[in-house]
Amino acid sequence: MNGQARIVDILLRLLNGECLTKAELMGDYQKQDSTIQRDMAIIEDALQSHLELSSSSLGILNRENKGQYYLEQEKVSTELTDTELLAIVKILCSVRIFNKEESDQIIEKLVTLADDPKQIQESIKNERFYYQGIIDEGLLARIEFVQDAIVNRRKIEFSYTKNNTTVTFQRIPTAIYFADLYFFMLSASHTAQDDVDLSMLNKFRINNMVNPKIISSHNKTQYRDKFEAGILRNQTVLPFLGNPTTIVLDFYYDPAYVLDRFPESKIIQVNEDGSVRIKIKGNDGYGVKMWALGQGDMVKVIAPQELKDYITQNMLRTLKYYDIDLKED
Repeated sequence: MNGQARIVDILLRLLNGECLTKAELMGDYQKQDSTIQRDMAIIEDALQSHLELSSSSLGILNRENKGQYYLEQEKVSTELTDTELLAIVKILCSVRIFNKEESDQIIEKLVTLADDPKQIQESIKNERFYYQGIIDEGLLARIEFVQDAIVNRRKIEFSYTKNNTTVTFQRIPTAIYFADLYFFMLSASHTAQDDVDLSMLNKFRINNMVNPKIISSHNKTQYRDKFEAGILRNQTVLPFLGNPTTIVLDFYYDPAYVLDRFPESKIIQVNEDGSVRIKIKGNDGYGVKMWALGQGDMVKVIAPQELKDYITQNMLRTLKYYDIDLKED
């Protein structure tokens, strides 16, 4: 057995949970003390390198007892620190989707985990006093209902009102998604049609679903309907579905306002007028259009043409509200 094979063999034995001694290894491999020490040093370095490059650990080589070696699993704390708890509670206070009762209930449970609960309570006292939930009714039971339907592939029926039109839907939920103040139930992929034909809707605000009930279980779903929340979150600021598209725009303010909201964006040039040209991997949904309109004179859309036309047409209509009528070219 050559040196590399010997080192691999020793490592596999350690990974298998064996506690090895130097004397044992010298006998098993017919090697001198110095060779075994060198082998263990190589293994220790390899384990440390793996720990630095990976989120998981194979273990740490324990050699505290002279002439004895074994792998010790790194101890990872499962307790939240007070700083982590404060960060979570601050986020909850800003969400506003829960009513006051449910918000207080969740926050109190988190605060009791702290070493210094009074400090956290003091940090959020003002926000809790002025907290105003978006909805009056409880939401957690409804989220639990939808999650159970997802796990057990249940088809559910419910009424849903949008733009003063009420429709009864039957859908198989595939995901729960949170964005822009609301929890949504999804029943199709992140590229499905959205906000056009109400009867084809596949994204629903959970708090607006009326009288949901189960009508069947263990339904089959198509892979093409898989909703990928991470992809959608990277493609759009607001929760609207759409097909992938590349957006190019000139931004006339701090580019961080774009780069921070679209993770897959980058500056591709600095223009002579001081603006920056930014390329974004987004989607063609309504959310991107709403965001672009909201930037006012800070943004000039270069591509795609569809988005450019949408922005200019909306601007012209808005000017008419103020009795300013410009002729379209």
